[in-house]
Amino acid sequence: MTQANYGRRLAETRQRMASAELDALLIASQYNRRYLTGFTPTDGDITESSGLALVTMSGLYLITGTFSISGLEHEIEPSGAELLLTDKTTAAAVLAQAAKDQGFRRLGFEKDWMSYGRYERLRKALDEEVEMIPSDDLAEAVRVVKDEAEIAAIRHAGEVADAAFAQLITELRPGMTERQIALRLEMLMREGGATEPSFPTIVACGPGGALPHWVPSDREAREGEPLLIDFGARVDGYCSDITRTFVLGEPDAKLVEVYHIVRAAQDAAEQALAAGAKRGRDVDAAARKVIADAGYGEQFMHGVGHGLGMAVHELPAATYLKTTEPEEDEQLAKIEGISVGMMITVEPGIYIPGWGGVRLEDFVLVRDGGIEILCQRNPEDILRVPVR
Repeated sequence: MTQANYGRRLAETRQRMASAELDALLIASQYNRRYLTGFTPTDGDITESSGLALVTMSGLYLITGTFSISGLEHEIEPSGAELLLTDKTTAAAVLAQAAKDQGFRRLGFEKDWMSYGRYERLRKALDEEVEMIPSDDLAEAVRVVKDEAEIAAIRHAGEVADAAFAQLITELRPGMTERQIALRLEMLMREGGATEPSFPTIVACGPGGALPHWVPSDREAREGEPLLIDFGARVDGYCSDITRTFVLGEPDAKLVEVYHIVRAAQDAAEQALAAGAKRGRDVDAAARKVIADAGYGEQFMHGVGHGLGMAVHELPAATYLKTTEPEEDEQLAKIEGISVGMMITVEPGIYIPGWGGVRLEDFVLVRDGGIEILCQRNPEDILRVPVR
């Protein structure tokens, strides 16, 4: 198994810290914490943290308690992270002591990952000479380019999801509810090696597919209507993200028409990536033109894709959004830039109220001179599942 290159990850994070004129960076994101230290426990929500990571120009630290690290000490050995235990004190007090020991004065914190309550506790504990500076997600900006260990994990996550879906297809019957289908698919992914789904599985039978993030209900699957399933497996901390739209029995003419439009739009977006598109908006535009030219432009209301890795939604963004303000355009450019080593979903869709929707999603790796699709590619013709 390819080993994670923690040295590169830390060095590139420090480069971004230096550009932001930070002496230290406090990591609250569970994804960035694992990315830099190897520590695998997750956080329940913003009020439940398994620990913080602290990056200085000379050290890497994991601030946590024995309760969380016990039995997992080996996880952080490859990264070289040092433990700062909170067993008899608080994380705020540990951070304050680290600031005194390390002598840092400009402490960045991940502004999108820290509650105001935690910020207040940390600010109160720190010496007045330490300035807390709200920071962009610097580690995610490093995470956006995947190393070989990450690519292998995401590839495996795709294989697990693909195999589970292939098995599910053999079991589907009219009358199964959306909830039953979602539960069965998630069980198959776990049986195949997933620690959990990448996200709650979306199963939309018929009209529910008109809502891109439909929540599975007790509606039953019926013959001839679009059946949309958006799913993914998390394996070794990394996600896959796939959407398939198919039919039980034979589709009607409208479903065949819409499916082929969406498939052509997906092909156009993937061709734009393979040809070396440098901005997410250009990938989106390639798909959007196909759908708009077919008369369904208003029925495609989301970006064509997003980055994929430890989080199911991360950089870069492949969106149609545009701004007129120079500052906003500069910020957008930071999140939509595409380069070799990035993992991106390609998922155009058409959503028609009262009828349903068709979305087709692959995830691809941007290679030098092309792309590699890391899941089983969407079929060119609509998948027809025999009614048993």
